Amino acid sequence: GNYVVQNLLQHGSDEQRFQVANIVLKEIRVLGLESHGCAVVSAALCHGPEAERAALVQVILSEPGLLVFLAGSRHGHVAVIRTLDLLEGDDREDACRRLQAETESLKDNRYGRAVIEYIESIR
Repeated sequence: GNYVVQNLLQHGSDEQRFQVANIVLKEIRVLGLESHGCAVVSAALCHGPEAERAALVQVILSEPGLLVFLAGSRHGHVAVIRTLDLLEGDDREDACRRLQAETESLKDNRYGRAVIEYIESIR
């Protein structure tokens, strides 16, 4: 099912992309906790409508622990990197600081290490 949703985000009509992105926005807390759900979140951040991508980023940042949890997961780390790409200025710096505060736990797996390496490359 997640492949269908990702495909809709990539190749669907504007209305389909809008509807799927809004569902992802409403269910991000649940989707973010599941591996295949993280892949859908990543697809929404890459291919969703601009306003919905911005809203997703804000939810990821505002939900306690979600940013760090995603950073350490297989598909979630892609969502975190895309989130950092979409952020600018103080918001990006704040997100980077929050992730770097968890460097020790993120370095325990390759996905977390990829996020830490990405942060170092953009600074």
